[in-house]
Amino acid sequence: MEQFSMSSSSDEASSSEYSLEYYMDTSWILDAANLVFFMQAGFGMLEAGMVRAKNTKSILLKNVINTAICAISYYCLGHSFAFGKANPNSFMGFGNYFLMDYNHYAYWMIQWAYAATATTIATGAMAERLQLHCYILFTLVQTVLIYPFVAHWIWSQNGWLFDLGIVDFAGGAVIHIVAGITGACGSFLLGPRIGRFNQDSGKPKNLPGHSVVLMSLGAMILWYSWYGYTAGASMGMTKNRVIPASRVSVVVTLSAATGLVTVLAIGKICKGHYDLVKGINGLIAGLVSSTSSCAYIEPWAAIVIGFIGGIVYYASSWALLNWLRLDDPVDSTAIHLFGGCWSLISVAFFATHGRVRNPEITLPGGIFYGGGISLLWVQLVGMVLAILWAGFLSAIFFFTMDYFGKLRVDVDTELAGLDNSNDGSRAYTFD
Repeated sequence: MEQFSMSSSSDEASSSEYSLEYYMDTSWILDAANLVFFMQAGFGMLEAGMVRAKNTKSILLKNVINTAICAISYYCLGHSFAFGKANPNSFMGFGNYFLMDYNHYAYWMIQWAYAATATTIATGAMAERLQLHCYILFTLVQTVLIYPFVAHWIWSQNGWLFDLGIVDFAGGAVIHIVAGITGACGSFLLGPRIGRFNQDSGKPKNLPGHSVVLMSLGAMILWYSWYGYTAGASMGMTKNRVIPASRVSVVVTLSAATGLVTVLAIGKICKGHYDLVKGINGLIAGLVSSTSSCAYIEPWAAIVIGFIGGIVYYASSWALLNWLRLDDPVDSTAIHLFGGCWSLISVAFFATHGRVRNPEITLPGGIFYGGGISLLWVQLVGMVLAILWAGFLSAIFFFTMDYFGKLRVDVDTELAGLDNSNDGSRAYTFD
């Protein structure tokens, strides 16, 4: 989309370098980037609470390393493949390697934070059994070969999906579908954790995380950070972007709240009690569900989108575990892959406002506003291509790692916990 175009952002910076608008927009981007980066803390707490105590330190180490490796690799090559401006084409960007001849640092910061989020989400699905070295190598592959190309197709003005008119304001496809499908591929090839399924009946057994306190804290950090993550995608507050960016925050709030309430209600109906863990995931599913559409819909539509997003999450989580036997300790696949798909599709039904970066450019209205199905087809094409690209490359990577015996930890390490293996000690000193 045009609000993520590197070329237009760079032109703004050079043509109005000393203008008040430039300083205001750059400050807005930097503040938003800080909030997007703070999502790393949210995912860290969420994932730490959802794994067992013996793997707490390991999952936090993974998140810290992912963030650092992503920063270096995105600086070297990732940003160039996504938004490089030297002879770019519809498939990938070129130039500006190592940020050479590039000084729009605020834009790089927020794009790096988005890339780091996609990596952290994906690796959470493989928790408690993936080798640490595989985590590191996957971060490189995700940041350099998988994520940047989808970002270029959809967010760069030169991208071919951008030319088709795809609408993905804050990354329902670029971040969440990419992260969800890569995490699903890794989790599926790893196989379930020891003890996850009953050996006789094949039914799933409960392997609860060790701290609902950390889960709840992580979820609230994510909800707070999501305002910078989505509203910051306006890439500024000048040029009539104040009202659209403000509406984004309202939409995100309502979608998240509805997703939470919906999943809690489903749990009460199906299980007879309110399931806090599922409710937390429903909250995040509501956030994800509004990510693509939040700039283009009315607040009432956010409630509908969050409601459907909660149902999509709950149903897909059950189906993945019981039908595909996919053991995802943090429910990342159900939340981000299926939530991201719904986020992208929902635009085609509920869009009614024009593009945020340039309000003079209008979007085709959603189906409920008489816009027809043309936008739906574009959204579906983008969804399928993002899944195929990310799924194919990640499957090759994980198959290769498995072939060389570098994918899953050995049985003794898994039973004892990854903390002792990776760090030499556990996060908690008590037994």
